[in-house]
Amino acid sequence: MKGSCLCGACVFELKGRISAVGKCHCYKCQKVSGTGSNAVHWARPKNLEWISGKKNIKTYTTESGWGSTFCNDCGSPLPAMPEDKSLWFVPAGLMDEPTDATVRGHIWVSSKPSWEEIGDSAPQFEENTP
Repeated sequence: MKGSCLCGACVFELKGRISAVGKCHCYKCQKVSGTGSNAVHWARPKNLEWISGKKNIKTYTTESGWGSTFCNDCGSPLPAMPEDKSLWFVPAGLMDEPTDATVRGHIWVSSKPSWEEIGDSAPQFEENTP
């Protein structure tokens, strides 16, 4: 399944079955998404391949080491891999075709803005998952 940024410069392919969606409601995810949460799929390192646009990838890293990866041209969030290189965080809205993925859970619900309403029955965690 392919995914891409808004301008189409950055294109990637996810191999294998697509994961459920995880939603994070922390303040940092609110800032990088501009909404009340951030929705991502997870992928093993070997299951994501960049097709084009590697030169357009930019990462902003805070003093704490947390970062946001995005297309330098259009600003769309892009797949990112943490320092331990254990998995990719793939923004769910980048997928080029609809998926049948469901929400697996919500983290940092304690930071959720009052106007954000969680409308599914997935597990909710006040902070990170236990």
